[in-house]
Amino acid sequence: MPSENKADLFASTANYYSKYRPGYTDRPFEYLAGRFGLDDTGRVLDLGCGTGEISIPISAYVNEVLAMDPNESMLDEGRKKANNSSRSNIEWRIGSDRDVSDRLGTFQLVTMGRSFHWMDQKQTLESLLKIIRPGGGVAIFGNREWFTRGTKNWQREVYSVTTDYLSNLPDRTGPVEYDDPWHKKIAKFGFRDVEELSIYLNREWTVDEIVGYLFSLSYCSPEKVGDQREELEKSVRNRLANLDQDSFVQEDIVTIISGCRPTDN
Repeated sequence: MPSENKADLFASTANYYSKYRPGYTDRPFEYLAGRFGLDDTGRVLDLGCGTGEISIPISAYVNEVLAMDPNESMLDEGRKKANNSSRSNIEWRIGSDRDVSDRLGTFQLVTMGRSFHWMDQKQTLESLLKIIRPGGGVAIFGNREWFTRGTKNWQREVYSVTTDYLSNLPDRTGPVEYDDPWHKKIAKFGFRDVEELSIYLNREWTVDEIVGYLFSLSYCSPEKVGDQREELEKSVRNRLANLDQDSFVQEDIVTIISGCRPTDN
């Protein structure tokens, strides 16, 4: 990560992250298995793995997954989830984008989620080209972050309540378009046949899940909130109850941007 302190941002979120960050559904893993010919001889690096949101499901398609994250608390939660899923072919290792080198061996596929946002992206992509096997590739997963970018009234209300307790929250922008989107970036640094798969779905959230997701965010972490955590949780629950809604639906888009390492490099 660009700063050693970046790992500490998520230290107190790990339990919430493991339980309340939504998964990516099965479709992305089926798609990547087909695109890159993943099989029981394959090896995958999940860089910035968090608590295994990619590592665990993709491990069903390959012989070995190396799951790397700079935060030991995240890795501990990932190990627990893997054990509960009876996945024994995942190695959980402390490390970040700074540790990408040929010492890791070679890989058929490298995956990243939101962790890519925190990385030195140019250096990371250049380093990955050297350890991905010819014909293999890279895949970056994403989904909508509803706290700052969602458009539903309940999402605005949760944000509004939280501003009463935390003063340095990111601005609430709604959906955004980037000047340098990731599909252009990975093509710029040498990956070919770049594709983007988008999966549209509605997620229904319970109040418990909304509160848990809130505390999984680095800028709303239990450490950031401190001794106001219980009061914040109570306020969020009360605000949601006042909306008198039967359900809380998020319109999500899961995206997978992938590119191939050239076979002639």
